[in-house]
Amino acid sequence: MTGREQMLAALETALGFGETSVIVRSSGAIAEVHGLLTVRQGAEWVTLGEEGQTHVHLKIEAGSRLLYRQQDEANAALELAGPDGELLCRVTFRGTNRAKAEHYSPERAAKIRECFSGLAGHE
Repeated sequence: MTGREQMLAALETALGFGETSVIVRSSGAIAEVHGLLTVRQGAEWVTLGEEGQTHVHLKIEAGSRLLYRQQDEANAALELAGPDGELLCRVTFRGTNRAKAEHYSPERAAKIRECFSGLAGHE
């Protein structure tokens, strides 16, 4: 998915599922934030979470893409990639990793897959 408004709507839907983690990576750090629920579009940056509380700022530029992935031994995720293909952030859905049977929720996994399978990435 590449349209900015569509990506914002998908991110808002994703965070609305609850039990999500937003993971942001750089070459020297990884941040994982739990419990963000809101999406707000600013002039240049998109804010996940509330100002004054834990939040993440994202810069979604022309050419950015949002993809859904469900890989073996990992939670389902939406991945935001920049125009150059670099992974900017990942929204993971806890409880969707089949390899962790004690936490796996087949109903949750099915709902998330149904909601986002149209964004599935192709390797």
